[in-house]
Amino acid sequence: MNTVTAALTIPEFCQANRISRGSFYNLKKAGKAPRLMIVGNRVLISPEANAEWRLAREQDAVEVAA
Repeated sequence: MNTVTAALTIPEFCQANRISRGSFYNLKKAGKAPRLMIVGNRVLISPEANAEWRLAREQDAVEVAA
């Protein structure tokens, strides 16, 4: 059985990843925000983009620690 995980709004993404909205927009300005999709007038983040973003941030943390 396939389950579909819903895309997240920016506030939902921030809550799920325990970051502030201000941090999100700072990451966006730095080019490190997740891929966004525009659906009508809504800005959403797919589960895949969320997972890719988390992996990229983990890799950044490893590079900084090394």
